[in-house]
Amino acid sequence: MNAKNLSMIVAVAVALTIAVAGVVSASPPVKAPNETSIITTVVDIECYGSVTESESLTETHSTQNLSDNNLTFDERVGQIKYQEKLNAQDGFVQFTKEFKFDGSKAPNLAVEKRLGFLNDPTSLISWVDSTENVGMSIVTEGDNDTIGGMEGLCPWAQGACIPAGNEMIAAGSQLRRVEIVSAQTKTAVTTTDSPRLHHEISAKGTDVWGIWADEAKTEGPYGKGTIKAGMKVSVQEGHGCVNGTYPLAGELTYNEMTSASGLWKFSKSMTYVAQIPAVQLPRQYPVFNLPA
Repeated sequence: MNAKNLSMIVAVAVALTIAVAGVVSASPPVKAPNETSIITTVVDIECYGSVTESESLTETHSTQNLSDNNLTFDERVGQIKYQEKLNAQDGFVQFTKEFKFDGSKAPNLAVEKRLGFLNDPTSLISWVDSTENVGMSIVTEGDNDTIGGMEGLCPWAQGACIPAGNEMIAAGSQLRRVEIVSAQTKTAVTTTDSPRLHHEISAKGTDVWGIWADEAKTEGPYGKGTIKAGMKVSVQEGHGCVNGTYPLAGELTYNEMTSASGLWKFSKSMTYVAQIPAVQLPRQYPVFNLPA
């Protein structure tokens, strides 16, 4: 491989975890409504040609009256948003997706995608675009309640102060005009239990028509095109935990974006976890996590 091509090679690996605690202690879970929905879809595609696929979800629920457009005493509102779009043109496409939304059990949203694409060298418009966005919002009026579950049985947690808060989290990843790629993404969001948002992407080239860093094929293969992944966090919290006008106690903003263009291997994991120190007890169970 010549020097020009070597200068385009990028290897990226990023792992990011944000746990919000302390003054800006973030928001508690939002209890699920009495009646919730479960949505499950499974997609499996193998095609030489063109493939398009899109999906969107918006779910909002409240512990009080959602339709009044007002935040009332002791009210908590949670929202999950998700959107995904795939557009592959004139190439060999392998695509699988498992999507599940459960309004009452954590994780409330779980999505896993796998994408393989090889461009057609005889076509001038052979490429794949893929975009995935996920968001979580929790707004609380502030109350003297516990987060529920076993933690609520703890005598030191009863009547714990949960301040008013406004929490907005977003993450996502994108492939743009990519000619060769083997990629996997995982997404999970929970609002009804300990609030958490996670999105990760891992992408590289393929062994069939992949691009290698050397003639001996000891480094590579590499994906080709443009790939991006990023996260945005905005958290605000007031003083006090009863209905009223709250002075702003703390504010957190975080913006992060990683991109690579040319030839690349790319891996990035992004996680946001909300904690309420007054009621978030140390968890010792389980010792081992079950395999996914």
